[in-house]
Amino acid sequence: MGLFRRRPDDDRTWGMRFTETFLPVLGPASIRRTPPSPPRPEDLAREAHLHHSYRRVTGADGHPYVVERRPD
Repeated sequence: MGLFRRRPDDDRTWGMRFTETFLPVLGPASIRRTPPSPPRPEDLAREAHLHHSYRRVTGADGHPYVVERRPD
């Protein structure tokens, strides 16, 4: 069957090929056709509070971590 065979120039994984077999039935993912709405003032205030309360630190292993800021 064509689902399990791989063409020489096909670099998709088995899972991707399997998932793409459902496209004729389910269709592609839904995408928004309208322009994005601007963020609400509550969301902007929450974002500012989070940026003020936490900071991003890169550990010795190279992974980023979010830590609470110490009150100065």
